[in-house]
Amino acid sequence: MAKNSQKFKGLSDDDSDQSDAEFRPLYDDNDELDQRTAQETKGWNLFREIPVKKESGSMATSSWIELSVKILKLLAYIVVFVLVLGSAVVAKGTLLFVTSQLKKGRFISHCNKVLALDQQFITILSLEERISWLWAVLIIFSVPEICMFLRSLRIYFFKTARKPMLLHFIAAFAIETLQTIGVAMLVLIILPELDVVKGAMLLNAMCTIPGILNAFTRDRSDSRFTIMIILDVLAISAQATAFVVWPLLDGTPALWCIPFACILISLGWWENFIGHMGRNTSVSMSYLCELRDGIKSSRYFSQAILSIWKIIVFGSCILVSLSLQDDDPFAFFTKAEESFQARDYKVHEVQVILEKLYQGAVDYSKTGGSFVVAAKPLSALWVSLIQVGTAYLCYAAGKFACKILIQKFSFTFALNLVGPVTVNLLIALCGLRNADPCAFRYTIPDYLFFEIPPVYFLKDYIGREMTWVWLLWLISQSWITMYTWLPKCERLASTDKLFAKPWYSGPLIDQSLLLSRTRDDENELHVDDLDDFTDADKISNGSVENIVKDVRPSDSITRIYVCATMWHETKDEMIEFLKSIFRLDEDQSARRVAQKYLGIVDPDYYELEAHIFMDDAYEVSDHSTEDSQVNRFVKCLVETIDEAASEVHLTNVRLRPPKKYPTPYGGRLVWILPGKNKLICHLKDKSKIRHRKRWSQVMYMYYFLGHRLMDLPLSVDRKENIAENTYLLALDGDIDFKPCAVTLLIDLMKKDKNLGAACGRIHPVGSGFMSWYQMFEYAIGHWLQKATEHMIGCVLCSPGCFSLFRGKALMDDNVMKKYTLTSNEARHYVQYDQGEDRWLCTLLLQRGYRVEYSAASDAYTHCPESFNEFFNQRRRWVPSTMANIFDLLAESKRTVEMNDNISTLYIAYQTMLILGTILGPGTIFLMMIGAINALTGLSNIYALLLNLLPIFIFVVVCLMCKSEIQLQVANLITCVYAMIMLMVIVGIALQIVQDGWLAPTSMFFVATFGIFFVTGALHPQEIFCLAYLVIYYITIPSMYMLLIIYSLCNLNNVSWGTREVAQKKTLKEIEMEKKESEEAKKKMDTKSIMTWFGKSEETSGSIEFSIGGLFKCLCCTNPKDYSENLHLLQISNSLDKIDKRLDSLGAPAEVEKNPRRRSSMGLRGDTLSMLPEYEDSEDSTDIPREERDDLINPYWIEDPNLEKGEVDFLTTAETEFWKDLIDTYLRPIDENKEEQERIKNDLKELRDNMVFAFVMLNAMFVMAIFLLQLRQDELHLKWPFGQKIALSYDGNDNVVLVDREFLMLEPIGSVLIIFFGSVLLIQFIGMLFHRLGTLTHLLSTVQLNWFFTKKPHDMSEDAQFEKRAVDIARDLQKLNVDDLERRGVDDSNVSRRKTLHNLERARDAKAAPVNLDANFKRRLTILQTADPAAVSRLPSLGGTSASRRATLRALMHRRDSVLADKRRSQLQAARDSTGAYLYEDPITAMNDMAGRSSLAYMNKGYEPALDSDEDVAPAPRRSTVRFRDIYK
Repeated sequence: MAKNSQKFKGLSDDDSDQSDAEFRPLYDDNDELDQRTAQETKGWNLFREIPVKKESGSMATSSWIELSVKILKLLAYIVVFVLVLGSAVVAKGTLLFVTSQLKKGRFISHCNKVLALDQQFITILSLEERISWLWAVLIIFSVPEICMFLRSLRIYFFKTARKPMLLHFIAAFAIETLQTIGVAMLVLIILPELDVVKGAMLLNAMCTIPGILNAFTRDRSDSRFTIMIILDVLAISAQATAFVVWPLLDGTPALWCIPFACILISLGWWENFIGHMGRNTSVSMSYLCELRDGIKSSRYFSQAILSIWKIIVFGSCILVSLSLQDDDPFAFFTKAEESFQARDYKVHEVQVILEKLYQGAVDYSKTGGSFVVAAKPLSALWVSLIQVGTAYLCYAAGKFACKILIQKFSFTFALNLVGPVTVNLLIALCGLRNADPCAFRYTIPDYLFFEIPPVYFLKDYIGREMTWVWLLWLISQSWITMYTWLPKCERLASTDKLFAKPWYSGPLIDQSLLLSRTRDDENELHVDDLDDFTDADKISNGSVENIVKDVRPSDSITRIYVCATMWHETKDEMIEFLKSIFRLDEDQSARRVAQKYLGIVDPDYYELEAHIFMDDAYEVSDHSTEDSQVNRFVKCLVETIDEAASEVHLTNVRLRPPKKYPTPYGGRLVWILPGKNKLICHLKDKSKIRHRKRWSQVMYMYYFLGHRLMDLPLSVDRKENIAENTYLLALDGDIDFKPCAVTLLIDLMKKDKNLGAACGRIHPVGSGFMSWYQMFEYAIGHWLQKATEHMIGCVLCSPGCFSLFRGKALMDDNVMKKYTLTSNEARHYVQYDQGEDRWLCTLLLQRGYRVEYSAASDAYTHCPESFNEFFNQRRRWVPSTMANIFDLLAESKRTVEMNDNISTLYIAYQTMLILGTILGPGTIFLMMIGAINALTGLSNIYALLLNLLPIFIFVVVCLMCKSEIQLQVANLITCVYAMIMLMVIVGIALQIVQDGWLAPTSMFFVATFGIFFVTGALHPQEIFCLAYLVIYYITIPSMYMLLIIYSLCNLNNVSWGTREVAQKKTLKEIEMEKKESEEAKKKMDTKSIMTWFGKSEETSGSIEFSIGGLFKCLCCTNPKDYSENLHLLQISNSLDKIDKRLDSLGAPAEVEKNPRRRSSMGLRGDTLSMLPEYEDSEDSTDIPREERDDLINPYWIEDPNLEKGEVDFLTTAETEFWKDLIDTYLRPIDENKEEQERIKNDLKELRDNMVFAFVMLNAMFVMAIFLLQLRQDELHLKWPFGQKIALSYDGNDNVVLVDREFLMLEPIGSVLIIFFGSVLLIQFIGMLFHRLGTLTHLLSTVQLNWFFTKKPHDMSEDAQFEKRAVDIARDLQKLNVDDLERRGVDDSNVSRRKTLHNLERARDAKAAPVNLDANFKRRLTILQTADPAAVSRLPSLGGTSASRRATLRALMHRRDSVLADKRRSQLQAARDSTGAYLYEDPITAMNDMAGRSSLAYMNKGYEPALDSDEDVAPAPRRSTVRFRDIYK
């Protein structure tokens, strides 16, 4: 086989699994027909059915959404750039404006338009004026510090803030104090002495300490180390020139503070420039790294103290500056009030004197005249507020740019432009003001302006004043912050990850953002690390005790275990689920191929393994009652998988038959998907392991996190890191999603390590009124409720149909272990078994983990389409939801202490919601009373009685009748209420017309529906859900009143209620039924005999005489009760049927002589059901039943409906794990009649108590509101709006009478409106903030390939390739080869179609391997010599022929270099390992460490699949698997 397989040019055969073979034979001559992998295509059977792309569910067309998001990202690029640059320039300009007013004795030219046009004037700022600007400086510095203080308090009280060690606090205290002193020296002393242009230039010289640390932390192993050090030294030297240039040139003593200010200010950003500890880190740097990490871990606790201390220090520096200027320092306080009150200032008439004509210097001499002009005292306050606002806007916009990955253009480039733009603007503004003192008189007060540079000629200002040195400072600052041009942060990174300091410095907004932006060089992952670890980590058997303790980079790779629970899904539902798995497999394969063959490091790379846990997978076999076979749902899954694969890959796909494993819990089917990922279906036998969803979850949690992780012989640190990056994707068997939905959830997990679970937006799928109702209900629930929970606390329920759980969170105390609790109390059945998903999230919340919701992660699930199924589903959900919320509220104090994301306010919000749920039926009841009263004119009493009648009947029916009758009555009442609600709409319209739009009812109605419509408009993809608002509205009484009543009255019913289907009875059930029937018959016979002797316990009956059947005589008749006898008679009659059924299912207990077994002949794999038949022969008196062991040769393995797959066995270690797990937690619960009766009575008692409490609370509530409505004239509140005014004229008294009629509100009704209105308002605000977060998430995932990117001819071939590597891999690995071979569906005109030619081509075409990896190699080989037309059909290579050729060249070059590197590393590894086996055992896979099963049988009946991962050579094939020859 290997000899005939075609080799691919230039591609290594590093995989020995034969998965890369291009062709495979159709069948072997020695194979039986039913054993062939594919049947030979005959001429008469060439007609094809080719899958077509279906656009439904998650695959519905969304091109307009993608285009809209791209347009939004384009706008984000532009808007954020403008905001960052503009706000930073304004913030810096206003700061310089403030500092220009602080110099004592400064002359400012004054506008002469209102004084004397032929004169020139100046003014000198008074002490009061300077005091007001000193307060402005204090505000500019203090507001960010106060915000940091409040943030620290929030984290301290509502989250967790570690207390610092004394050394760490002292270090933080000293550094923050020194930086504050440096800022004060700069703002209060240096900048007032410089003109604004020089001041703006000087702000680019604040990077001295970061530059020095950059040089000390360079990697000496880097080939560019020497060049880097030289550039670092030049940058430090350039920064140091600021220390002496202007102090020496100007000679002002105050300017000698510049070197101290620059060093102290730059010291504050030291944390970001000391790198991270490595093996080559020096001792001093290691100490600094530890100090930095200690300060960072306790930052919020320290900042709660240091923020206030820094304000005090800065205020003290203000007092010192006043003292240095010979002013009274305490005037800062004593004249503060006067500074912000109305006051005047003096304007002096002057004459201009030119001191140096050719140099342009001027001076003023007073001529004696002066004027008093009114000042504007609040100018300083307004300027400071502008500076504070723009600085915060710059910070928020910059952080937003980093989160959505537009940092290069909209953050780094914008901030680097701040200095040049500010300098040029200031030069322009000062030039205008200098030429005309009245240039800005309408915007800036005449007595205020920047400190204008002396009037030099431009060349003199640049040369003689040495302002050209600013270019050196600007370039050196750009070099020191060069790392900001190379961002590597993940999407939606938290603020603490983005910035070394979580806030900003008000006076130095651009420098603080640039120098605080983290370097993103932690845990950098390389291509070689991606292959470093797999689930079966390769470790030497002989060196397990010598495990490496350090954490490897590969331990941070994302690992996803897909865990789907199935139970009675239909074929369509299975197909949707399987299509999602195939899409996920295809996506993971593309990322792996890009990494493996193209050397690309994909930040979104993940490893994948899919599992299905199918409950009740077995039924009694048709062969014998002692054997089990898989049921029709398993068979449906096996038959459906190829169809699902074909729909995803758009070509006919036939996977290899699944490998079958006997297991202690039943069995296992393993498929190898086209992407080489495994799909494993665990078949649960409820006679061996507990069934239902919760126990399936326990099963896979302990399997993946216990056996597959904790049993690995790795260090604890490695396990910790692996567990943190291992995720369980919990799914239902009917879910439909795209791979990007999972990626979005992983983004949330990476953003917050404390996130325990994340869920997506669930879209119900179905048709009919109930489905439409649920579409709107789900939409409102996600839009408002889940979004609000996410924003103000935590989501309480992450639904099991589509949620991602972090492995480490599930492994925590009181989570996974507590989840195994067996229900032994009535409330346990409600809380644990009816709402397992919500209970699991409650356990996570109580342990301190966060649960989030991502609106951008879409998943589609089938919803109940019938009224009965919907009510039964909600019968489970409603009580379990209330039980879990009550549990959370009962433990609220402890939960608030443990969970940083849950506060007392959030608990109060949930209390409001649960109160609204409890009183909801009463509220709806009152609404119906009001509606009937308004529409029919009946009095409130009659309306109450009329509305009470159906509710009373329904409650009685729910307590007394069967579920079917309850649902029929509920359906009938729902229809009646729906018609009434249509009348209510008319009534509300009439009431609005009558009371006006300002009435409380009108306002509440408009506000409610207005919120719905605005919310829908903010969700354009789902706005169609608003069309179902009418259905939602007319069913409000049913869903909020009848459904609650039905759920509570059936609290004792703990059955699943949905997907119930009739199944074959197991052998145990048949035997029990037979035993009960025999006992019943025996009891009936005994009673009939004892009756003749008068010893019967019966109180009813008669004596019957008959003669030949001609007549009968009945005596002593007592028709009291015949029901028991009739029941026993029915049981007796069914006994014979059961006996016959048992005889037909298995051999009789006494075998007749001379048995003969009837044979059957299978034709082309068809099977005939057989019943044992025996002949009269004495040759064989006994045919023993074939001995079977459920772990070796169970009957279901031979089931022909499971296809002819290979048989394999679990390792001994895994077998023992499953046995121990079943014995410990998952042993089927024995049916103890006494215990079942106790639970039944307890559930009924719980139901009665809950119903009584519920009815009483609502009855009292209704009664209170109703009585207040009856006495509304006496007990009411006057509504101040919308009153009716009547004017009348009294002619006798000549008086106009004004009568006002106010709308009346009863107090409790007003409270209800406020209550529900507050909840709705909170949810609306929460939704707005969550929408912003969702938009941020979406923008972060979009890449603009057509905006703000280099053109193809401006980019290197390698750069073009790297940009599209994953997309290229996805195109090249496609199973559908129509683009290369011109096959597929011919969509040309009917008259031009060459149907027969296409069919003949299909006959000649050889089957391609069902392997994405092999297809990638095959396409790559074909593309080397392919014509341009074939290459043009791969859109990922580029839009033009030039770009496609360039990308293809880069692809080939990258492939060759990667393979060459792999060969070199393999050769080096071979050299290094020479002789290693002399001292230790060979390396073996982790799964084989415990040894193979000790069982004697090893199946070799089938060869491995050509696309499997097995390295063994294919064994000779046999037509069947036989067990009996081994165990005779």
